[in-house]
Amino acid sequence: MLLRQFSSRQPFLVIIGPVLSMFVLFPAYYFGLLHFSSTSFPLDQWLKGWEHIPWLLVTVASGLIFLGSLVINLIFNRHEFNLAPSYVPSFLYAILSTSLAMVEVSIPNLLANLFVIVGLNKQFEVWRQNRAIAEYFVASFCYGLAALAFPPFIWLSPGMALAVMNTRSFHWREHFLSIVAFVTPFVYWWSYLFFIDRLDTLILFRTVFSFNAPEGPDWNNNYILFFGIMIGLTFLFALRSFIFLSDRSSNRARSVKRIFLIMSIAMIGSGVFSYFILHEVTPGVILLPLGIVAGNWFTNYRYSLIAPFMFYGLILSCIALLLHIFGRI
Repeated sequence: MLLRQFSSRQPFLVIIGPVLSMFVLFPAYYFGLLHFSSTSFPLDQWLKGWEHIPWLLVTVASGLIFLGSLVINLIFNRHEFNLAPSYVPSFLYAILSTSLAMVEVSIPNLLANLFVIVGLNKQFEVWRQNRAIAEYFVASFCYGLAALAFPPFIWLSPGMALAVMNTRSFHWREHFLSIVAFVTPFVYWWSYLFFIDRLDTLILFRTVFSFNAPEGPDWNNNYILFFGIMIGLTFLFALRSFIFLSDRSSNRARSVKRIFLIMSIAMIGSGVFSYFILHEVTPGVILLPLGIVAGNWFTNYRYSLIAPFMFYGLILSCIALLLHIFGRI
């Protein structure tokens, strides 16, 4: 049983998902099936200069998925989201990232996710400390890097402020330095453009007002629709379990869970902001929340009759989507 294997104590399982991702993306590149995002975000504009070397873009995307899968599993096990180590989050993140990449590859989103994971790791380390300035500074700096790579993630800053206020008493230095740390990557970016005399390109994002829906996945495609429905249902069922049925009762575990939920709301809110204000469809914002929340639910599949069916249904939707894109069905 696949779930039983990934929920066991076998560390080598952590690389199975990322390796499978590479076995999908590189053949997809070879057959010309990959489409790279073309948003107005600064990193996407810079990556347009790499369009003549697409093998480099797919290598970068594969590397980011590989690293993201490893690091998300690291924080899942290190910060005790589950009683025993599990490698389901790594597998989920890799498979879902690959499936979304087959619809559209968003390198800025994948890179930003990596920065967010590192930031979450530092934020989770804070527990009953009199001073946590250094941890919050590093976490906020990572969130700033994520927002620079993927501008909708500017909502991570207020999300972090809410998470800190929800888990600690008020210390103005922590909030002030967190804001300074979040802004610092943007100051470096401005300085770089100033020294190369390119301040005319200092545009983080462009607000678009239109009555037309932004271009995104073709929901009239039954395979994409099935994939989207399975993601939505899985997240809703898993979220209920994550909030109300968690088997972790320690104060530290509850603190970590509250922080993650608040930051997940900020990430999903970033996608809503991107859709309605920036007129950009960014489904990749769901990857981290779904990887942890659904990973926790599937790891504890023994306590839920529906979890195994949802897991295999989600995997089936991914496989069907991939086979459809490769022209096999």
